[in-house]
Amino acid sequence: MGKEFNYNGSRVTIEAPDTVDFANGYLQASYDFFFGIIAAGEYAPSIDCDALHNGDLGFDICEQARVHGEAIRNPSAKASNRERLLTQFHVQKFLEAFPVFLGFFHNLSAPAEISVKNAEILHGNICRADNFIEIKRIIDDINRKIWTREKDVSERQAGVSNLGTISETLLGSAFEGMVDDVNFFKVGHSQVQSYGDFVLMCLPNNLWISVKSNFARERLLASGYSNDILGVGFFESAGEFTGSVRVRNFQRAGFLAMYCPDFAVSEEQMLAGTSTFSEIVEIHKNNGTEMPRNINGKPFIRPLSGLRGDLQALLEEPDLRRRFTVDF
Repeated sequence: MGKEFNYNGSRVTIEAPDTVDFANGYLQASYDFFFGIIAAGEYAPSIDCDALHNGDLGFDICEQARVHGEAIRNPSAKASNRERLLTQFHVQKFLEAFPVFLGFFHNLSAPAEISVKNAEILHGNICRADNFIEIKRIIDDINRKIWTREKDVSERQAGVSNLGTISETLLGSAFEGMVDDVNFFKVGHSQVQSYGDFVLMCLPNNLWISVKSNFARERLLASGYSNDILGVGFFESAGEFTGSVRVRNFQRAGFLAMYCPDFAVSEEQMLAGTSTFSEIVEIHKNNGTEMPRNINGKPFIRPLSGLRGDLQALLEEPDLRRRFTVDF
């Protein structure tokens, strides 16, 4: 018999082991154990990866992989707490097959693909243009509950990388039905990836899109090469887009707009009922200053929810010779 859990009013079912088809003995042994120790109720962390590593849970997941001949990648020689990280890699291997279990773990670096799949399961739908914001909220909610201690260096580095991949994946979903690999496509060649992540064919310059995660810092400026470019991300800090010098630097690098989330992306914003975009608007209102304009006289700071519509308006012109960025 399976176990039922509640996640924000939705029911999450974990199937009983005897109803699951397992690809190998390692997955079966791990599933049997983890299913056995989770208690039906709220969908929340209850399995500490650190305790699993220390042997406190009475299950040696690394030994199970060895016994069943399951190959698990090794941490790099420079990794912090290599043995502890190796245990996490074993759990990650299990979660690749059963991502619904992610929300039951504490102190685990969750790869982007697993985080997205877990959120899709909890949401009840695959990530699409009309729900990528909800998917991001679920990912953030799960990630906020995972850690009960300070991350080590390797875990922090993995977290930054995963955030970037999650942002690119979700925003890629926001372009569902628009990317045709002719007029609008994802940049794949290493020689030009530094310019941006997506490009939309336009005149007088192609419109590049640089996707970042939760913080812009100086990484967005590194994408600017005096091309027409958009900055897009789940940015948390309004201060990164309110200083006049910083905004001018973005504009000098070629940015036509910065798309900031008009929904909460941090716990503080959730509690305050605000968003990065609304905080930027409020800062300018309190300072008695106008919101910045781009070189075309159009809004420079824009809500992330409006990104798809703005790009769609460009793509509605089928003739590249008449598709201009000078009015964007």
